[in-house]
Amino acid sequence: MGYRWKWFLYSMSGALALLFALVFGIWKGGVALAVPVAGIGSFYIEADQIDVTNFKLLPKIGESSESSVVPQGASTLDATIKGMKLYKDIDMPGKGRVRVLITAAGDVKASGLTLDLSRLSSDGSFTQLEVAEHNDTDPTKKFSMGASSIVLNKPVIEGHYLFANSISLPGMVMQFELNPSQ
Repeated sequence: MGYRWKWFLYSMSGALALLFALVFGIWKGGVALAVPVAGIGSFYIEADQIDVTNFKLLPKIGESSESSVVPQGASTLDATIKGMKLYKDIDMPGKGRVRVLITAAGDVKASGLTLDLSRLSSDGSFTQLEVAEHNDTDPTKKFSMGASSIVLNKPVIEGHYLFANSISLPGMVMQFELNPSQ
């Protein structure tokens, strides 16, 4: 039993070091958050409201931690996020589920954001929405969507990759929860 405990501590130490490196990267500026760890699914972003500008979306075939082929939308945007909650649930065999949760007390401001997502649910309003089809041999270029601004109320986003050229997280808190209720 001592060997398993030692293995658990080594793996948790490595995972925490990686997580702290990601948080440090977020704090310092341009950082990518990709979560391709086998068998543990997507990460989620929830908020009270997201104000988006310079929005563009293209279809893509990406990967997730559960599959090498997942239909996704590749979006680029700038955003102000009110009431942000970003989390990732990780199954720990024999121990339950651990949630890594990052929240911010103030409005999160991000520019140069790239987000690959497979699901977005929200009440939304668009300004200058453009949806277009294109005659192209590349299937990922046959469709595009864009808007000068979007307001998303109570959005829930299932993401697979996130990169920000710059992001501010005022009052950021990172916590770990065992067996979260949601």
